Amino acid sequence: MMFGLILTIIFLVIDIAISIWNSYNAGKIYAYRKGLGGVVYTLGGFLPISYVFVIIVTVIFAYLGYLSFSDVVFLLSFSFLFFGLAIVVWGVIATTFSFIATVKGRDWKAGLITVYNAFATIFDAYEYITGFLSAWKSVRRAIDSSDFSIIDVIAVIAIAVGIGFVISYVAFKEGLRSERRVRYTF
Repeated sequence: MMFGLILTIIFLVIDIAISIWNSYNAGKIYAYRKGLGGVVYTLGGFLPISYVFVIIVTVIFAYLGYLSFSDVVFLLSFSFLFFGLAIVVWGVIATTFSFIATVKGRDWKAGLITVYNAFATIFDAYEYITGFLSAWKSVRRAIDSSDFSIIDVIAVIAIAVGIGFVISYVAFKEGLRSERRVRYTF
C-alpha cells in the first residue's frame, strides 16, 4: 500500500514538472509563433497541470472530510474523461513535432524520443478508450447519488484550475521573457 502511494506521489510530481517545463517552452515558442505557442501552452502545460491539481485537491479535501464519496468519484472520473482526451491530443501533437525534429535533424536521440512519444500516446489512447465507458457510468451514478454536491465539485475544479493556471502562466511568462531578453546579432 505504501509503495503504491509513494509511486503515485512521484508520478504526480513528475507530471507537475513536465507541465511547468512545457509551459516554459510554450512561452519561448510563443515569442516566434503565437498560434503554436498558445496550443503548446494549453495542451502541454495548462490542462495537464490542472488535471494533476484536480487529483491533489480532491484527495486533500476528501481526506479532510469536505467531499462526499460521490463527489470524489465524480471528480476523478470526470477529470479522466475531460483531461484524458486533452492528454491524448497533446500526445499526438508531441509525437508529430518530435517526428519532424527527427526527420529534419537526423538525430538518433530525437528518434528515441519520437518512439517513446508514439508508444506513450498509443498507451494513453488505449487507456482512455478502454476506461471511457466505466468512467462515464461512474459520472452518471455519482450525479444520481443523494450525497452529490455540484457546489463542492465546482469549488474543487475552480481551485485546481486556478492553481494550474497561475503556475503554468508564470512558467509561460518566464519562457517568453527569456526569449525576449536574447538579442540575436548577426
